[in-house]
Amino acid sequence: INFMADELSSTDKMKNDFISTVSHEMKTPLTAIKGWAETLQTVGDSDPALMKRGMEVIIDEASRLTGVVEDLLDLSKIVNGRMTLRYEKIDILAELDDTIFVFKDRSMREGIELIYNVPHVPAPAEGDPNRINQVFVNILDNAFKYTEQGGKITVFAEMLPPEGEEEKSTLRVFVEDTGCGISKEELPKVRKKFYKSNISVRGSGIGLAVVDEIVKMHGGTMEIQSEVGVGTCVILSFPVDTVPVENVPLESLADVPEVETETTEVE
Repeated sequence: INFMADELSSTDKMKNDFISTVSHEMKTPLTAIKGWAETLQTVGDSDPALMKRGMEVIIDEASRLTGVVEDLLDLSKIVNGRMTLRYEKIDILAELDDTIFVFKDRSMREGIELIYNVPHVPAPAEGDPNRINQVFVNILDNAFKYTEQGGKITVFAEMLPPEGEEEKSTLRVFVEDTGCGISKEELPKVRKKFYKSNISVRGSGIGLAVVDEIVKMHGGTMEIQSEVGVGTCVILSFPVDTVPVENVPLESLADVPEVETETTEVE
């Protein structure tokens, strides 16, 4: 009974903290949007440079606000068991490529080295491309948020062959950062709904809970390893169709059975 009471008290505290965090996350962009809108209304077209800067801020903050609302909607769907996926044949590594391309610019802007190394083989699976992209974007966004300038983020993948009678191969994607890390006490809680390990970093604190659910709905798993002051590694595993060697593009077979890899460094 005492244990249940402690759990209820802890959950209640997380919900209260969550409401406070989300309120702050929504208030901040709304304040910026209102402030710049009033400024631009006063200035008019007399200062084109200020007008351009103000519109950029308004667009960025509106996008940030949209992200918070989308997280809330996804969380609501998960809690009510109403989250659905639109399955189609996709290449998970191709979705990862697209995500990395977007984050290359961010790595240069923030002074964080981004290293990318994946096999030159397809990773076909039945999945929702938008949701898979959401998974990769959320994980990489977290890595950047918790990594300081001069740090490094490494993204690499490996393809594991089927085990025993299984027909599926396993794609494992690793996202490592040199950020602040997560303590052993907090690590089991980070994928829980409403939990946020570092309140000083922007974000609603529900992204990992949504990501974990999406990965599970694709038959995969998410593992998080971390050490304070060293960094964090998120390991995503997805079942994918086994591709016969004769169906792999010739340029990918240079070093079979060792998979050729591509490394991209952004400094």
